[in-house]
Amino acid sequence: MSDPSLESLTEEECLALLNTAKYGRVAVVTGDGRPEIVPVNYIVHDRTIVFGTGSAVLKARAPLGHVAFEVDIVDPSSHEGWDVVVRGEGADITDAVDRLSLLERSYHVEEWVPRKKDYWISIVNPSFSGRRLFVPAPAPTFY
Repeated sequence: MSDPSLESLTEEECLALLNTAKYGRVAVVTGDGRPEIVPVNYIVHDRTIVFGTGSAVLKARAPLGHVAFEVDIVDPSSHEGWDVVVRGEGADITDAVDRLSLLERSYHVEEWVPRKKDYWISIVNPSFSGRRLFVPAPAPTFY
């Protein structure tokens, strides 16, 4: 079996992959300095990640704070997949009346776990990084 390889992804590739998934994880730092990771369903609008939440931790720590958002898909049988990380600042758009916030809240976010998600956050000023994990084809052998 060949050794797996990692390939860096461009921002455009990261955005395309983010549009194929439905849920990810948001990381924030709590008031006592500890990391907290919360799974969320999300949508991508242009370069912005938007999600609704009922999480008290995200409500308290994401707005005006640094956040990281991560999505990955890995096939356990082939050992191939990808990982995308978005870093930025959280913005509370729950009651915002600007055109962009109204538009972003109007999108249907498919919920994995139905529960009240009355608080909307977008990740602004994002930076994207990603990797694709693949198993390279074996090199041809010549006799």
